[in-house]
Amino acid sequence: MRPQPTAETKLRQRIVALEQLVSRLTEAAAASDHRDSSWIFAVQGSRDGVWDWNAVTNEVYFSHRWKEMLGYEEADIGSHVEEWSSRLHPDDVASVFADLNAHLNGETPYYENEHRLRCKDGTYRWILDRGKVVSWTEDGKALRVVGTHTEIHHRKEAELENLHLMAELKDALAHVKTLKGMIPICCCCKKVRDDKGYWGRVETYIRNHSDADITHTYCPQCARRAIADMPERV
Repeated sequence: MRPQPTAETKLRQRIVALEQLVSRLTEAAAASDHRDSSWIFAVQGSRDGVWDWNAVTNEVYFSHRWKEMLGYEEADIGSHVEEWSSRLHPDDVASVFADLNAHLNGETPYYENEHRLRCKDGTYRWILDRGKVVSWTEDGKALRVVGTHTEIHHRKEAELENLHLMAELKDALAHVKTLKGMIPICCCCKKVRDDKGYWGRVETYIRNHSDADITHTYCPQCARRAIADMPERV
């Protein structure tokens, strides 16, 4: 059986894939200043949405696929950055702009963030948003930023469900008492010595050291013995 990749290996693979995408975007976008050029359609062939943002004027080109994955028609989305930012899930806004501004300020080599966007029907879908600055103003500020949107809704929902289940399991285990270590039991009377040195019944020890409870019954052998020992009625 082939061994499963570790979390570290998966992370490295993701970083390599991202760097390859960013490199492809940078080279293609830099080759042309026209937003209707062939590089946009080439990237869309991967079923990713494409965006091309002028960070000075806040004008954005959103590809047809970008709009389609959220359920919008071509005419439903304008060409201003608010068409994207206004549809961000409120819980994701802070992390999105933290990652975006970090890249615009030159703190990271590329921008990447997973967040939810509001669809035309009012629901939210998870998107993997990635991009890179490809040109700058004369004073060194970001001018043109290009990137892609990848729909990851089903994968993200599965990840969140797994996290929820793991949290429930961790909480359940935190409330479970377990018996461990050596338990001193008298070989004759079968009493157990507790943590304070007192000898008591096994039932008491189990109740004090676990969440189990005790119910008394007869095993078949003892049941036969008990019946045999019962006095006959006259």
